Amino acid sequence: MSDARRVLLVGATGHLGRALAFALAARGDHLVLTARDPARLQSLAADLTAPSSSTHPSPSAPPPQVIPADLRAPDAPARIATAALATGDIDHLLLASGPFPRTPLADLDRDALLDALTVHAVAPLLLASALSPALARRHGAIVALGDAGVARPYPNHLAYITAKGALDAGLRTLALELAPHVRVNLLSLGVVTDPEASRDPARFPRLAARATLGRFGTPAEVVHAALALLDATWTTGEVWGLGR
Repeated sequence: MSDARRVLLVGATGHLGRALAFALAARGDHLVLTARDPARLQSLAADLTAPSSSTHPSPSAPPPQVIPADLRAPDAPARIATAALATGDIDHLLLASGPFPRTPLADLDRDALLDALTVHAVAPLLLASALSPALARRHGAIVALGDAGVARPYPNHLAYITAKGALDAGLRTLALELAPHVRVNLLSLGVVTDPEASRDPARFPRLAARATLGRFGTPAEVVHAALALLDATWTTGEVWGLGR
């Protein structure tokens, strides 16, 4: 039986999710991919296993398992966990959910707030709970992509920042609940991509100026830190800041 790690990647079809998927495959991990759009998931799986792919997966590695699921559905965490565990234990859980809804205060309503909380906090925490026995058996890790806006808020994204704050608090607590068998850590990201650039091109220099290093981060830099946290066997309950 192979000792390769099985990694469940949530939000696999987003910009950062794709970068993480290719990096994990390149280092020989076996992937379980979940996201909302089945067609995009299948396309990603095909790209990862294409002969021309830069991942160079091991010839013995199974193709990525895909689990289409909308995290807003009440049964999504249980369905994802059941499908993933049906083919073996999970070593690591990587949470990279990407929706970045614009919610100015004047437009905020209950549905927008609940959607953001469900996708970014409620579903990920329930999924982590469902997988915790398997993760403990493998002495695995949970790593999530958070947002530096939790500590340094910006306008027009109240629902998103609130949800990321809930995830931050939940994971810190989960680190205590699951220790010493499962490590739980979070990356607090500055600006890596800008979904609103087309609305206001001036946002690029304005947002970049907020960062200490005066520039946006790259997906490769996020991947480097995420993989380091997966492998940091003496680290739990930490929030690593990138691009502040």
